Amino acid sequence: MSTVLIAQDEKGHSIAPFEALQQHGFTMRFINIHEATSKGYPAQQVDSIIIGQALATSAQYDTINTLKSCFDAPLMVSLDEDNEDLQSLMLELGADDVIPSMAKPRLWRARLDALVRKRPSLLTVRSDSPTELHFGQLYLNLNERSVSLAQQPVSLTSHEFELLWLLASRAPEVVSREEIYKKVVGQHYQANSRTVDVRVSCLRRKLGDTAVGAEKIKTVWRKGYLFVKDAWLTPQ
Repeated sequence: MSTVLIAQDEKGHSIAPFEALQQHGFTMRFINIHEATSKGYPAQQVDSIIIGQALATSAQYDTINTLKSCFDAPLMVSLDEDNEDLQSLMLELGADDVIPSMAKPRLWRARLDALVRKRPSLLTVRSDSPTELHFGQLYLNLNERSVSLAQQPVSLTSHEFELLWLLASRAPEVVSREEIYKKVVGQHYQANSRTVDVRVSCLRRKLGDTAVGAEKIKTVWRKGYLFVKDAWLTPQ
């Protein structure tokens, strides 16, 4: 059974043939976009995300990047009009697929099934590389894709784990936004995209790195991000 997250605005606009999809084994979950963008949203296991054109193009939210940073799932935008320029824009903004809102249920099902068959992890590790990392109170296990901080488990999405592992395994080297974008997001780098910044922000919040200026995962101006090994020795 495939679980689909539907992000809606305050008007609750319908953007998918819910009944038809439910009859074919899809479980539909709904989220108010205000909650996701203002507070962050607890990690949940969903297989795909659908948002409407209005939310995807909203100047108020960085909707696509925010949802993809909080949920480990591909995202599809439902378009009100069949416009190639608009389709291209949605894909450039980070959407994994687009679909006309008036498409028949069969096409919706096929597109959603295709999204679930998303590529495996983009994080590649050499056979002679370590599979566990320890930094004071922080412990990462690559095989289990698990993280604990002060002996307490930290719930991360797959993308967040890949981002943390990339930064931690390369410390004390600064990892550029370009490299993070290519290895974790899996797309060609776009200089005006905030995808990496949003994902780093979510990761910091989950790891308690909330001090002004961030002390454990630092931003290095015009270079990228630095995982600070010694900062994790301090008790939480």
